[in-house]
Amino acid sequence: MRSIYTFEDFILEADETDQLKKICIAVSVEMPDNKYVYDSKYNVSKVFELLDKNKKAEPSETPVLNYANWKIEKMIKDGWDSKFIYNSIEAKQRVSSKVKWCKTHEESEHTPKVVFDKSNLKELKYPIIAKPDNRYSGQGIMVFKEEKDLEGVDLDQFSVFSEKINIVDELRIYCWKGKPLMLVYRVPANEETKNLSKKADDKLVFNYELSKSPITENLVSVVEEFSKEHNDLDFYSVDIVIDDKDHPYVIEMSSEPGPVFGVMGHVYKEMYKDYYGEDVSDKTNKIIDAYIEEDINTTIASDESRFKRR
Repeated sequence: MRSIYTFEDFILEADETDQLKKICIAVSVEMPDNKYVYDSKYNVSKVFELLDKNKKAEPSETPVLNYANWKIEKMIKDGWDSKFIYNSIEAKQRVSSKVKWCKTHEESEHTPKVVFDKSNLKELKYPIIAKPDNRYSGQGIMVFKEEKDLEGVDLDQFSVFSEKINIVDELRIYCWKGKPLMLVYRVPANEETKNLSKKADDKLVFNYELSKSPITENLVSVVEEFSKEHNDLDFYSVDIVIDDKDHPYVIEMSSEPGPVFGVMGHVYKEMYKDYYGEDVSDKTNKIIDAYIEEDINTTIASDESRFKRR
């Protein structure tokens, strides 16, 4: 009689459940962070049915998570009913546009003070962060430490101006319809990212540390506040910074966050329950949890200077 239950045993059991790959994910292989979805060394393709640019998607009643707007547009054009799409294109646009997002949350005590026109910069205290609309990874961001730094700069390229926060800690909370799924700390990988002193078109670079601690009630309430304004969005991340007075500020939300540390396994379980009206079985749950743990270890092993547990 075997007394040790191994990961290989879970793999064998996976062939015995019909609750895996009952959900699709439309994914772009051109986006570097999506390798955690489509790369075969991770287990997402064993849980979800992957729909990339090479996979023809015949219309069906299978639920689909939108991780590639262009793929979803094509699927709908080819006859796929949009009611089976999670993270609709319209819902994603409300968080991808910095202007729309900031205007939605302008009155929150958990967002920095912002203005949307260069003529109103006098309402802000320096340093001021200037951001263009619809760019990602911090591209296009500039910081002005004092008024004279504005000289010679074309301010019309920016859509949002905000007061700079004295950041002590930065974190990302992955969420499903307002429910926190995973907490990851974002640690600046260089001084340019930490101080926002990078060149305008350079990307911000972070290391990621998976938290072992539960999410505090204070942060849960912040997530709930922002999620209520985006109740048409299903899976997303909320990026929060903590200032030197221990006050949390939400910097942005993302509908296509880098899916590290096996987080897509948690998403599958939530989507399955939402669409099929029941939890996955205990057997399927154990299989997915084993996949998640292996993906956490694979993520860390892929670059131990960038990924770790905290």
